[in-house]
Formats: sequence, structure tokens, C-alpha cells
Amino acid sequence: MDEVALLGRRALPRDEYFAQLAGRLRRVIDCDATCWHTLDPQTGLITSDAPHELIDAGIYTGETAAAAGASLIASEYLIEDFNTFAGLAARRTPVGILSGATRGCPERSTRYRDLLAPSGIPFELRAAFVARGRCWGAVHVARGREGGDFTDDDARALAAVTGAVADGIRTSLRFDAARRGDDPSAPGLVVLDASNQIELVTPPAIDLLAALRSPAVSADAVPSPLVALATFARGRANDPDQRHDVIAVPSPSGWITLHASLPQASASSQVAIVLERSASPQTTALRLEVEGVTPREREIATLLAQGLSNAEIAEALVLSPYTVQDHIKSLFEKTQVGSRQELVARVFLDDYMPLVGKRAPLTSRGSFATAVG
Repeated sequence: MDEVALLGRRALPRDEYFAQLAGRLRRVIDCDATCWHTLDPQTGLITSDAPHELIDAGIYTGETAAAAGASLIASEYLIEDFNTFAGLAARRTPVGILSGATRGCPERSTRYRDLLAPSGIPFELRAAFVARGRCWGAVHVARGREGGDFTDDDARALAAVTGAVADGIRTSLRFDAARRGDDPSAPGLVVLDASNQIELVTPPAIDLLAALRSPAVSADAVPSPLVALATFARGRANDPDQRHDVIAVPSPSGWITLHASLPQASASSQVAIVLERSASPQTTALRLEVEGVTPREREIATLLAQGLSNAEIAEALVLSPYTVQDHIKSLFEKTQVGSRQELVARVFLDDYMPLVGKRAPLTSRGSFATAVG
């Protein structure tokens, strides 16, 4: 537990962090392979995966890993199944053994029938990594038939470090994926067909796809964040309140925002996804989230960016001036700034300078009105 906590504070790039974490986990929990994911803390959608061990163990190849990932995403968002990451994240102890959840009948699980058993890894242990009520990632731990099923001791050992791993993922994102890319390339467009294969891709999207794709999978595989977002968008096709679905995805070269929409109300199940490095309200919210900023502190950050004084913020939020001052102090400590001007420059102006130049109004939710219209 001490080693996992220390590892999380080293601010390693995600792939390296997960690789070192897997090695430490294997000392305590015997397994054939692990597969790590980051999740969007606001929507619960998968934003990256690390299937390296599944490939190194010969369970999948670089080509078949992408298809396995698509099957996994279907079991997460399209089909009611056991021990989904969202379901685990809602538990007090966010860890589950598949055989336990199915009461000894794992074939009741679609994921088991369609993915685990055919892949030769029938035994599964899963965990969601939650910090301050937000799920930042998850892990699938696999064993083949020779290794036998996971035990309650295995589950307790994994549960003991879930909080530390969640903090480690946040730290990794803060120092790795939160960096801005040097090349603010133009937005790209990708159209996925009903089977999540690329029907159309514009040249600017090619580099953005490469930045999102796990290096362990084949170079023509559709990155898992796009598959997850497309699946989510199709599921909302008949929602009368449907709007464009947007998530911010970390990459080693900075946040990439994905905007998904259905090109037309038809049965084609096509999904158009715009990829861009330019900022969105989602990236700003996540920048604050990875610093551990609370929802109230996020409100205050927004009002600080609007230029309100402490007294005006207290009046707007119906708080005492002393409470506002305490929140501001905590906000400065978490974002490592010394003044409100530095906070605005680091969190808001860096992403939104073009909109600031246009004098776009900033809403009380922390986004520019023109950016969400």
C-alpha cells in the first residue's frame, strides 16, 4: 500500500504508471494479465485503455485487441451486465469478482460469454478507482483456467489501494495529459459506421487519432474513446433532450475534445465525431478536477474569473466572506498559484484566450456562452 501511494505521487506518464502498478499488484494478486483504463469522471465513459499485458500474454494480438475493446464497451454501455465499471464505482467497496456477482454462474454475464470465456480468461476481478466521488479509472484482472478463481483475499487486497490508485491517475493526468500540445492543429472529422469502423476521416484527424490510440494496438484500430462515445451517442438517439455529446480525453500531448453527433435521424447508426485540441468547457472542468478542486471551489474560480470581489462572491453564493476566503485559499493551494490573476491565467486564459479576445461572456457554470450555444 505504501509503494502504491508513493508510485502515485511520482507523476509518471499513464502507460508507465499502469505498467509499474501492475508489477506491484502481481506481487499480492496472482494473475495472467491486467488491463487498465482511464474514465471520464463526469460521464463515466472510457477515455483510454492499456491492453499491453493482454497482448504480451498472447491472449490478444494488436489486431484483435481493438475488437475485444469494442466488445467490452458494449458490455459497459449497451447491455445490462455484472460488475460494470459504473456499477462498481457506485459501491462503498468498488471491487468485484465476476463469479461472486453471478453466484457461481458466470455464464449469466454477457461479457463472460462473448469475451472472457472465448479468450481463455474465465476468471475476472475488477475494480473502479474513485476519489472524492469521481471515478478516474478502472482495471480488469484476468486469470486462465489453470490459475483458478479469485478469492475474497484478492478482492480485499485490491480494495485496499483503490483510493491511492485513483489519486495516482489524477496526478498522472495533471502532469502528463494536461500539457498543451505544441501543434494546435485544425479540428478533424471522423465518421463511424454501425460497426464502429471508419467510413470517413479528414487529414487533420489522422494525427489526433494516433494520439488517442493505445500504442499496443494496431495502427488502424479505432481508439476506444471514440467507440465509447459513439456507443453512448447512439444510445441517446431517441432522447428528446439529446444534444451533442462531448468528452475531454487525455493524451500524452494534451487534452483532445471529442464532439459526437448523429448526422441524421436515420437507422444507419452513423456517428460523426469532431476531434480538436482547442479547449472546451469539459477540459477546463477536468483541469480543475485533477487538482482536487471541489464543486464549490469550481464555482468560486468561475466568479473570480469574472472579476468579482470576495464580497460579491459571498453575496452571489449566499456565503459568509470568511467562508469565501477559506475556499479561495484552498483553491490557490490546490492549483499552486499565488493570486487570482495567476489562477485565471493558468486555468482559464490558457484555454480560452480567443474567446476572451472576443469579449465572450462567462456564465456562472464556468463556460463561455458562445462556446456552448
